[in-house]
Amino acid sequence: MDWSRAKTILIVTFLLLDVFLGYQTISSRNRDVEIVPQGELIPSGFEELLQTRQITLEAEVPKETPEMHYINVRFTNFSNQLDKFAGQAVEQRGMGIIVQLTEPVAASENRGDLVKNIERYVAFAQQYAFDEQRSTAGIGRYVQIYQQYPLFSAPLDIVTSEKKIRGYHQIHVQVINQGIGRKVISALTAVRTLLDNGYIRYGEKISGISIGYYGHMYDADIQVLAPVWRVIHTGSIHYVNGITGAIEQAVPLDKNKNFTNNK
Repeated sequence: MDWSRAKTILIVTFLLLDVFLGYQTISSRNRDVEIVPQGELIPSGFEELLQTRQITLEAEVPKETPEMHYINVRFTNFSNQLDKFAGQAVEQRGMGIIVQLTEPVAASENRGDLVKNIERYVAFAQQYAFDEQRSTAGIGRYVQIYQQYPLFSAPLDIVTSEKKIRGYHQIHVQVINQGIGRKVISALTAVRTLLDNGYIRYGEKISGISIGYYGHMYDADIQVLAPVWRVIHTGSIHYVNGITGAIEQAVPLDKNKNFTNNK
């Protein structure tokens, strides 16, 4: 046997095998990741997981991972805003108030302008922005804004029927201080956490992904709101802590029960 020739064949064979395995590794890696403009690595396995579970992603997955803070807030006592409610029926309800307008006000066709229609009756009206994803045919939801981010725990729900605004439910907070800023986890990580833990189930739709602040409400003067990713999917909303990645809370998607009995 020509051992020299045999050795050469073995060396070439192993080299070809190394090249083949290297190619397979690179190809696999290219299938598993996708480079986005911001440089974040997105596993293509995420899309494969959605397809396997027949989950429809209707929302754009935000790419930004901003620096945010835990914030301490105090819920507003509206007693010093009574001039705004002159002649209206006002009821304290939980952390906020319910206001029934004595005379209904014409509602704009653009639901994003509802708060402007009744601005003279709403305290801190200019601090709220329209939340289209949480609005319904009969209720236009707005949320208080802090440093350009929505405070999901401080909504303003404006009730409409027959093209008239009938009243609203409002919660407002005052930010007392904030903690040290930290970069939040990616939206993809938050959604993947919900998928991996079975919170988003087979056949559901993911309709909204957005960053903001949210906190568990309890009986105390000072409340803590955490930066969260809000993920809206079929029948539910989940808040994923933007710092720890923990699932803060799930909220059923029966929207704005406060006005169920209002006409």
